[in-house]
Amino acid sequence: MSETHRVGSRLPVVPAAGVLIGIVLCLVGATIDVRRAAAAYLVAYVAGLGVALGALAMIMIARLTAATWFVALRRQAEQIAATLPALAVLFLPVLLAVRVLYPWAAPVDSSALDATVRAKSAYLNLPFFVVRAIVYWAIWIGFSQALRHASLAQDAGDSPALERRLRMLSAVGIVAFALSITFASFDWMMSLAPTWYSTIYGVDFFAGAMVGGLALLAILVQRGRRQGELTECVGVEHMHALAKLLLTFVLFWVYIGFSQFIVIWSAEIPIESSWYVTRTRGGWAALGAVLVLGHFALPFCLLVVRAVKRSIGGMALLGGWLLVMHYLDCYWMVMPDASGASMHGIFGHVLDLGAVLVVAGVGSLAWAGHHTGEPAIARGDPEIKASLDYSTSAAL
Repeated sequence: MSETHRVGSRLPVVPAAGVLIGIVLCLVGATIDVRRAAAAYLVAYVAGLGVALGALAMIMIARLTAATWFVALRRQAEQIAATLPALAVLFLPVLLAVRVLYPWAAPVDSSALDATVRAKSAYLNLPFFVVRAIVYWAIWIGFSQALRHASLAQDAGDSPALERRLRMLSAVGIVAFALSITFASFDWMMSLAPTWYSTIYGVDFFAGAMVGGLALLAILVQRGRRQGELTECVGVEHMHALAKLLLTFVLFWVYIGFSQFIVIWSAEIPIESSWYVTRTRGGWAALGAVLVLGHFALPFCLLVVRAVKRSIGGMALLGGWLLVMHYLDCYWMVMPDASGASMHGIFGHVLDLGAVLVVAGVGSLAWAGHHTGEPAIARGDPEIKASLDYSTSAAL
């Protein structure tokens, strides 16, 4: 069994080239329409961040629930979460564009702001916004790095003590994670429309993040087997379990989204329903229909088929599809408010492409850096043998 792997020296060329092209497109776009360029970047950023946070949440959930099947896949998830420091650096353009993106931060006379926004000024102000962002990043990077380094240390053999430490870290971390991802989604996404609010907005973003994280994990499993890194470690039984969990979060995503919609729409309160009014007209309505079909209906129909759940190649393709849907979900949530409720034609989509290239490219480079030379599986985990022998039929 191949426990370590090396990334070929030429592999990072593609994401590096994508980053350079994306930077050029974003800079050119910013000189033409800075608000649209900032909106495109924010969408790509929160989509990419969601994938990394979904992987981090999965690591902690698996630790707390003693999910034996996930032990063989955990190193792959740890390497996804290890991109968080790079994503923290990519947050700087969002900070630079705060006054462009967020109405509450715009340099205008406070009397011109809506009374509802002025009432939130103790929370929605730039210094506190920055402080909260620092706290979020400290939580995410702190717990992801602590969990990853302890997991790598297990490979040296100090398993019993480290296993207890990892459980404790996960128990504390999952609470801190839940609070931080909720308030981060409020700050960076929901406050684009500062007069509107939803108490389950953060749960909605979390559900999509989990789908994105699990989707990328399915792709990396297929890649690892193709490269010979996981061929003898991860098989159809592990993919079957991953597929069942992915189905769970696809259903959770549509349940939370529909619950939020039906509660707000049926209340018929203009200040609350305005968020959905924009998103149920024109191109935004069409995009919403695409999400219902592509993020829920199609994956649901596929993931209830046993043959699909046990097909590593098929799950990788579905993972790629769901990553696209995750991006479009973030697009539908963010762009109408961030860009002034306009899709802006081909120019806007070029900016969208540039932003995706930057975020995905930097994330890929960071992932490749951690992937190189590390064991492909958590070989020091006490449950690794049971995980390698995992069978979904035995687990039922």
